[in-house]
Amino acid sequence: MVRVSAPRAPRTGVRIKAGQILLTSSLCVLSFYLGNLTSGEIELGNKCPPCKSQGNDVDGDGKSMKTERIPPSMKGITAGLVRTSKLDFAQKYDFGNPYDSAEGKKADVLLLYSNENAMPSDPAVREAGMYGGIGSDGIPFVDTNDATANCDEMNVILMDNPDHEKQCFALVNNYLSYHVQRWMRVGETGPIDHNLPLRAVSRGYTSNGIRAYKSPTEVEIKDNLAMLQLYLNSLDDVLAELKPIAERVAKDNTIIVMTCNFGQAELLMNFACTARARGLDLGNILFFPTDKETKDLAEGLGLTTFFDERNFKSMPSKEAGRYGDKRFVAMMSAKVLCVQLINMLGYNVLFQDVDIVWYKDPLPWFRDDIQKSGDYPWDAYFQDDGAHTVRYAPYSANSGFYYVRSNERTRYLFTSLLYSGDLIRAFDSHQQTLISIINEHSSLFGLRVKVLNRDTPEFPGGWHFHKKNKMFMKSVLNGKVKPYIFHMSWTTNKRNKLKFLQQMGEWRVHDTCVDKEAGKILGADAAGGAIDGMLIQPCCSKEPLIKCHYRDKPSVHPCKDSPPIDKNGKSFW
Repeated sequence: MVRVSAPRAPRTGVRIKAGQILLTSSLCVLSFYLGNLTSGEIELGNKCPPCKSQGNDVDGDGKSMKTERIPPSMKGITAGLVRTSKLDFAQKYDFGNPYDSAEGKKADVLLLYSNENAMPSDPAVREAGMYGGIGSDGIPFVDTNDATANCDEMNVILMDNPDHEKQCFALVNNYLSYHVQRWMRVGETGPIDHNLPLRAVSRGYTSNGIRAYKSPTEVEIKDNLAMLQLYLNSLDDVLAELKPIAERVAKDNTIIVMTCNFGQAELLMNFACTARARGLDLGNILFFPTDKETKDLAEGLGLTTFFDERNFKSMPSKEAGRYGDKRFVAMMSAKVLCVQLINMLGYNVLFQDVDIVWYKDPLPWFRDDIQKSGDYPWDAYFQDDGAHTVRYAPYSANSGFYYVRSNERTRYLFTSLLYSGDLIRAFDSHQQTLISIINEHSSLFGLRVKVLNRDTPEFPGGWHFHKKNKMFMKSVLNGKVKPYIFHMSWTTNKRNKLKFLQQMGEWRVHDTCVDKEAGKILGADAAGGAIDGMLIQPCCSKEPLIKCHYRDKPSVHPCKDSPPIDKNGKSFW
């Protein structure tokens, strides 16, 4: 649940998914999204259309025909209700959640008011919202500004029903809670069974019986405690060594942070080679290698590094075989530590995975948006992962590309994430854990997180590559759409990431440098020790190295003669 105080100046770009519920209250409002209301609708602006039940209408015997919508037993919940445009509401109140605009064009938000004084000021609107009768069985529709003008507080509940289950919502006039209790007709395990009674379940329980949230095991808890013990014992020394390096790299109090192991090093090389081919400055990057081999490669590409052998010595050097496997999960600890350390030192952080290519420096976009937001800026921005599922609700934030301002809220956010390493192990996901903590900190501390809508062109990724319509990807490939970055997420393993980037025309690493240590690439040239920048010339191609692999995936040139990778995959061209 999100709580909003007295309305502020209008903001744009709110992300509220189709099917969400908004529950607002206070001396104020309870508000739900009901979808399209078409039967018996009443459109109310500043004037009330002819409503026979309004005012003191009487029947032929002189008796009042005005009927209360809300019975006395429900007056503790609401005194009246109106509805307003979901799109207009979303533009005025931005909660940061992703919002699929195409799904919400005709949707409405239903506002329930805790007392008459919180309702719109227009007497006719109040009358229509509080009473029913002949000709007024619809819910009055008003402008968003009018609908919320008298709300001193507004509580928001977001809801979706992707599986089209028979959902119910119970509003109970009792002790105020900012969490939603969930009940389902299920047993201890298994899918919904309509013959079973309703029982309390976790918010990650799906209709087919999958539990997206599981408590960590004793082994996972002990493993995390061991990691924390190592981290805490070395913290003072690590910060003392890191601080002067961070000071040297930081620009405008901001550092771009990256990390990977030797198994993912080709993707790091491609990022650096592609950025240099476009003339982009990489001096703002601080790279955290998890092994000596990757440290040498990064420095050979001219990147500044900080190698924390104490905390990273147990990290795997090989690439993950797939999303969520043991190597993948182990590397998530490195992603947590490097951001937490830089954030603790007081710097803003742009964190990004190595499977990203830059078209232009993304930092100015974040600086400009923060500047435009005035005295109420976002604490963090995340790329929209695209997977709007229960597992990633309610933010669907991608943990491979995000910007974080340094303040007390974000410092505790990433400290909490550090403490939650056992959850990362239990969920097999750094992303899922981070979203769950963001959700709690948003409610508990007022953390402001903005998810960069997947329907906007600035920050596309794997969802666009694999799911978005072809015209968008063709517009990126032919240069008509000019994003800041492209993130090859939503891809099973490194091998496929490399192939997809090659046929997109975004691969610039010569084969002679792939899967090789710096010393073997340079040979006798590496005998002198320092190799700063020495890999740029032999490894980086000025022109893209384009290859076709799969006809059913986006490509800069037609790949019609290549096989499909997906079952029954159709040609992209």
